[in-house]
Amino acid sequence: MQWKWNFLGLIVWIMIVVAIILTVINIRHRHLKMIIVQKKHHSAVNAVIDVFEVGLILIISCLMFYLTFLNKVDLKNPQQIRLTYEVHPLVMQTQKAQGFYVQAKQAPSKNTMQYYTYWVKGAKVSVPGNNASISDGRQPIGLNAKNYPWPDTAKYDQHYQSAYVLTMVAHYRNTWRNGLGFHAGAIATDYSIIRVPSSTFVQILK
Repeated sequence: MQWKWNFLGLIVWIMIVVAIILTVINIRHRHLKMIIVQKKHHSAVNAVIDVFEVGLILIISCLMFYLTFLNKVDLKNPQQIRLTYEVHPLVMQTQKAQGFYVQAKQAPSKNTMQYYTYWVKGAKVSVPGNNASISDGRQPIGLNAKNYPWPDTAKYDQHYQSAYVLTMVAHYRNTWRNGLGFHAGAIATDYSIIRVPSSTFVQILK
């Protein structure tokens, strides 16, 4: 069903392009008829029709442009977004007798301040700081993560001894509204909380 809803958005955009072409042809035809047949250069009726046709096309085009490019994701809207969560225990790494769960390294890009690298069973994962934060205090949900909806994390602190990564993934639901913007079924955003017992388990790389 996902591709069908996104196909709906493609159909609407094609219809808009066709409507623009037909509107230009119609306006040209009416104005030529007005000049050749009616021997007029101005007509109030034609002007009203022009404004109506162009205005209608602009309204529909702006609405589709908004849905496709400017529609901000609302993580608190269950009709728009479906949230999933994954929890994985961290695997400690050692270097020169020093144990750590995560590495933090400054990123060369201006859009990303830093990168975090952590280890889970069978995998090494690197995430940009824009989509993750390290939590080493009493509260698992830090300031950078508070804008996202989270489940109760107290049970994870107890079960994994405050050494885990909790990842939230927001998917656009397969609805006609999301399909109009080509978003149906796609990932809207994701964010990870990298939970460590204290800051001593974070290795800072230059």
